[in-house]
Amino acid sequence: MKRFFWLLVIINLGLLAYFNIGFILPSKPEIKLTEINPDKIQLLSQEKIDALPKKQAALPLISSPTLEAETETACFEWGIFSASNIARAQSALVAISLSATVKQETPQQAKRYWVYRPPLKTAQEAQAKIAEFKALGVDELVIVQEQKWKNAISFGIFEDEQLAIKLLNELKAKGVKNVVKALRNQGNGHTSLLFTNLTEANVTELKKLTPEFTETALKEVNCN
Repeated sequence: MKRFFWLLVIINLGLLAYFNIGFILPSKPEIKLTEINPDKIQLLSQEKIDALPKKQAALPLISSPTLEAETETACFEWGIFSASNIARAQSALVAISLSATVKQETPQQAKRYWVYRPPLKTAQEAQAKIAEFKALGVDELVIVQEQKWKNAISFGIFEDEQLAIKLLNELKAKGVKNVVKALRNQGNGHTSLLFTNLTEANVTELKKLTPEFTETALKEVNCN
């Protein structure tokens, strides 16, 4: 009798759970579908599609390394100076904050070959000749201010005599007249100035001084 009673209890409990399963277990979330209105649907033309705003992909930022500007330097030799002009040249260098090493040369080493047009009577005549020579295509020339050679026109000073001869022939071929080659210092000057680690700005300032010392030449040399 007891078994039958408990059997009925179990059956009733099972039926109760079956008919109330919706309250016992959690129900699935309801998804509300968006209502579609056919009258609001529009067909887009290709022009309208192209006009739509486009999302741009963000590009990664690439930082380029900063390169420090390297200042190039060079070495120059300036000479030959006579005893009377070396002190004046050194004073001029102090004014532009440049220093140099003094180099003494033997009389043979100190020889320089000069290509020039002999002195004219006045500065006006010299200026007129300068204009005439420039019209012939000669650009590197300067009027000498040194008293002994005042108003001469210098075309260049060389250590190598062959280079002086080459320039002389080129000038004559261009139509420059009365130009000669001679030994410039004739062993009287034995001093040169050596410059190291000159920047481009230094070289520019140094070149501004050379017309004041027409017996000298400025040339770039190897930095040994």
